[in-house]
Amino acid sequence: MIKYMTLGSGITAAVGFFTALAFQVISGVQYRIAEDQGLQPGYAPTWIVEGTNVGLLTFALGALAMLGVGITALFQRLRTKP
Repeated sequence: MIKYMTLGSGITAAVGFFTALAFQVISGVQYRIAEDQGLQPGYAPTWIVEGTNVGLLTFALGALAMLGVGITALFQRLRTKP
């Protein structure tokens, strides 16, 4: 059971990390396109900021869940040893 929870929280953290990374790449590409067109790049669009925030939140929750599962597994191992 602990293995599945560790795997699930790791996958959640990875999905969040790559989501935030993808939105940052999209933001950078849009910034570069605006510069190449001679425009003054402004703030990132709201959907990019919100997508990045959701990705970072998902990453943080997955990482915290993995930490919690790891601590739980450690205590279970220490408790079962004679």
